[in-house]
This record gives sequence, C-alpha cells and structure tokens, in this order.
Amino acid sequence: MDEKLDFAPCGYLSLDDHGTILEINGTLLDLLDYHRQEIQGQHINLILTLASQSFYQLYFFPMIRIQGKVEAMYISLETKAGQEIPILLNASRNERDGVVFNDCICFPMKERYEYEQVLLAAKKETDDRNRMKKKQIAELDMLRQELESKQKELLDLNEKLQKLAETDGLTGLWNRRSLQEKLTSSIAAYSGELQSLSLLLIDIDFFKSINDNYGHMVGDKVLQQMGRLLEEECRKEDIAARYGGEEFALILPDTDQADALKIAEKIRVRVEGANWGVPSMTVSIGAATFLPGDTERSLQSNADYALYASKDAGRNLVTHASELVQV
Repeated sequence: MDEKLDFAPCGYLSLDDHGTILEINGTLLDLLDYHRQEIQGQHINLILTLASQSFYQLYFFPMIRIQGKVEAMYISLETKAGQEIPILLNASRNERDGVVFNDCICFPMKERYEYEQVLLAAKKETDDRNRMKKKQIAELDMLRQELESKQKELLDLNEKLQKLAETDGLTGLWNRRSLQEKLTSSIAAYSGELQSLSLLLIDIDFFKSINDNYGHMVGDKVLQQMGRLLEEECRKEDIAARYGGEEFALILPDTDQADALKIAEKIRVRVEGANWGVPSMTVSIGAATFLPGDTERSLQSNADYALYASKDAGRNLVTHASELVQV
C-alpha cells in the first residue's frame, strides 16, 4: 500500500464482493487496535457490530452492486476489545487489472455516538434496552431474509428482461439486434485469424400462403418448430437467430465454404422431410464465407444475394455467394 494512503487522516479499506478485506490502512488499524495480519484476508464481519452486519447485507452490498457507490452511510465498527465506533462511510466500486474492488473511506463520528449514547441511557433502563436490542436484531434478521428474497426476485426479473431484450419472443432464438452484435464481434475475432467464418440466411418458401391458407396460429407454430430445428442442428459454437419474419440466420464459426454448404444442405433436407402440419414446406438458403476485406455488411449482403439466387432458381435450394457473379 502507498505510504501516503497508509497514514492518511481517515480510515481506508478495500473489499471484494464476498466481503473479504483485501487492503486496510494503518489509520484504521490503529483505530480498531488490530495488526494488519489479524484483519487482512478476513471477512468484514470481524470488525462490524452485530446490527451493522445485517445493515451491510441489507443496504451497503446491494447498493454498491447496483449504483457503483455508497455515500454518507452511518455504520458502526467494533474494535478488537469490543468497543463500538460509529463511522461515516463513503465507498466506490472500481476495477483494477480486471479485478473488482469496493474501496471504502471511513470517518469516525465520535460526537454523534456519544450523543446517541446519552439519549439511549436517558430513555431506557438496562433490562429494557437488552430486551429491545434482541427484538430489533430478530426483526433486522427477518428483514434481511426478506430483502435477500426480494433481491433474488429482482435479479431473476432483470435476467428475464435481459433475455427478452436479446431474444425473439416467438422462437426463443437470438433476435436481429443480438445477431448484428454477435456478427460484429465474430468478424472482429476472426478477421485477424486464419480460421473461417460463414453465415447462412434461411427463408421459409411461400410462408405467406401458410398464413393465408391455415391462419397465423399455424404460421406461428411453423416458426417455432423451425427455431427448434435450427437449435438442434446448431453446434455449441454456432449462433442461431430469427432474422425477421420468416427469415432465420446462422453464424457458423470455424466453418469454411464446403462445411457451410454441408450444414445448409442438411438443414434444407431435414426441413423438406419434416412434418409441419401443412402439406409441404421447404426453405431457400443463401451462404457466404468471410474473406479478407469483408465487413459485417458485405458478408450479410453476400449471403442475402445468395439467398435470392436460391429463390430465383426455383426455391428449396442452397446457394453459396462464391458461386455467383455479382453485378
């Protein structure tokens, strides 16, 4: 630790997300009457009063995770001898060398503490105070459990909202926005490598007639079944998305032209032979493989050009952009 920080006129300590004390300066060590080796690497509960331990879980930890900072929080520390020391705490969440630190600055609030003690002594007798303290601790513990439950519900809800923002609600595949982001990152990763990257655009042939003749509910079931089929055909590293309407897309990492055509043909054959609840259904597929100088836009354009070539040639076909002469 920097010598200036170690002897700063205020206490300093740094925590990880588990509450482990990573660093603590000499000023705070002197205040608590501990040696550095007795505290560093220990949980923050070692120097918190019982009530403050619950307050830490209820307020400090959720707030610094969500807002990235805590300002003007009153909390009580406990010295090695068991003396309670109220402090004013400011904290911020920082990342250094890829590691997250929760950095805290502590200011002792001696006058405020003494004033509170006088009020407590005047209002309560010893027996009543002990009884109330036990009751309050029990209530805080119940509140902590309730808040932890609500916090989990909130995290689950945020996860669901994040999934809704990234996926197509009907098929469960990635949506178009997510596809664009993943295609951009895939191209950035592969543009400097010797590995191949391919893109398939898949269009259900005559899908409008399915909606017109059998209704949109049947059409939706067809789209959902197509989504499941693509998920089943995907390798672990592949990315399947609903491109829009009846169009789908597959990003195929580590896949050259020949392998891309094999994967596309396997999908085409499986679609043609599947039971869709309608008399017949096929797909047209356009494929493109990343070449030096390609961009996200040119790769999509090439795959789209190949897709329309499959349609123009009679549909239920697979075409690779390299097979075409683009004008």
